[in-house]
Amino acid sequence: MGQNDQNFCVGLKAFVGDGKKLLVLEDKHGQWELPGGKIQIGEDIPTALNREIKEELGERIQIERGPIFHGWIRQPDPNRDFFIFLVGFSCIWKGGEITISPEHKSFRWITKEEIDTIEFENTYKDAIKYYFQSVGK
Repeated sequence: MGQNDQNFCVGLKAFVGDGKKLLVLEDKHGQWELPGGKIQIGEDIPTALNREIKEELGERIQIERGPIFHGWIRQPDPNRDFFIFLVGFSCIWKGGEITISPEHKSFRWITKEEIDTIEFENTYKDAIKYYFQSVGK
């Protein structure tokens, strides 16, 4: 690898919404993010995203997974040379009961008007703004 090459972990994120509201999760540090996570060894993309959605939102949630919607790079810790390439999928909320995992404190549905009032983990704010700009077209 050259000195300008980066190592990436790949994560999958679900933009679960209805066009007017988007589902976000509050982590243990009080910051908000999208549901999803890393691909495990041997998993294909649909299996990994479905597993993460069920782990973070519960077995009873009903979501229609759509196409890849957005991609972005996130550096969780600016003091470490570690990056995550995130692939976001458009997902349509169909119903069901949300039961969050122990890794999150709460969930909420947000509108585009609320974005600037919420403390997101780094890079999520721009991705969420992109979501609302895109669905508003």
